[in-house]
Amino acid sequence: MSKVSLKHTALVYVIMTIILSLTLISCDVNVTSNGISTSGMNTTNSNLTDVGSGTQDVQVFVEPDSGESVITNAINGAQKSIWVEMYLLTDKKVITALEDAAQRQLDVRVMLEQHPYGGSSISPTETLDKLKAAGIKAAYTNPTFALTHEKGMVIDSKTTYIMTANLTLSALGASSYTKNREYGIIDTNPQDVKAVSDIFTADWNRQDASLNDTNLVVSPINSRNAFASLINRAHKSLAVEAEEIQDSAIEQDLVNAAKRGVQVQVILPSPGSSDDSNSKGIHTIESGHVQVKEDKQLYMHAKIIIVDGQKAFVGSENISTASLNRNRELGIIISDQTVLTTLQQTFQQDWGVSQTA
Repeated sequence: MSKVSLKHTALVYVIMTIILSLTLISCDVNVTSNGISTSGMNTTNSNLTDVGSGTQDVQVFVEPDSGESVITNAINGAQKSIWVEMYLLTDKKVITALEDAAQRQLDVRVMLEQHPYGGSSISPTETLDKLKAAGIKAAYTNPTFALTHEKGMVIDSKTTYIMTANLTLSALGASSYTKNREYGIIDTNPQDVKAVSDIFTADWNRQDASLNDTNLVVSPINSRNAFASLINRAHKSLAVEAEEIQDSAIEQDLVNAAKRGVQVQVILPSPGSSDDSNSKGIHTIESGHVQVKEDKQLYMHAKIIIVDGQKAFVGSENISTASLNRNRELGIIISDQTVLTTLQQTFQQDWGVSQTA
């Protein structure tokens, strides 16, 4: 072979090696635990270890049984401050309690979603104007998020309320038409309270929020990983109450749990019409041997996941792509046995009166 041919062969070899190396570098694709390919992202199963062991020493209230007083009493008992970050606030008794707190010279701050779906007889603008007139610091939520769907409140920087419930009549058991199934966690653990307060402050100031508390479930920061972790680590049972089932990855996680022998039970709202936005998700999980029922007595607005009777999620996150990826949402993982017992008993009560989807 001539010297020219040898040089040409060597040059081709070098070029092919470079191309191959660049191709391998560009194909940094990982698959998360729920089967989503994430090109160029450092996403591995190790994310599952970021979920906390669950908060202890908390209380739970259940709607519609607890009524408005659980919220109004908390506001009326505040000594220094009340911070509220909420999707909907229309309950007049709650609004009056906030106005009274401002008259007591407390630091009362309220953030509301500007464009909630569905609307109500009282618009967010009307509510904010009314609150401002009473001396309350009131503002729309951070527009960075598709929606602020959080239902959170911090009292005196000592107690946080993390809820599935908006501050509305239907959520707090005061409506004569629709009553929701809702839950709220009352948490005085300093780490949790500080983390929720920090999120409120970041959203108030239109800044990015950081999260160092692994027991909190916050969209869009860690909620998808938290849901996947809870479901994928179940050994015996998963009891789920949800308003929406509209995320293919979490649906597949539920199906996979059923395939490995976990008893998976899901309660959803009874559809209001033939155009049921949950129908596709229901078909998917039912085809995977997940048991699905629809509550026809209460409107199923709750969002809970109970894992093996040992740990549970309670919060504002729906099982939907928008809720997990694009909204501001707030939830918590709890392992308090007294609270777990209440959640399980309420779930069994709801399961008993619900009908097969």
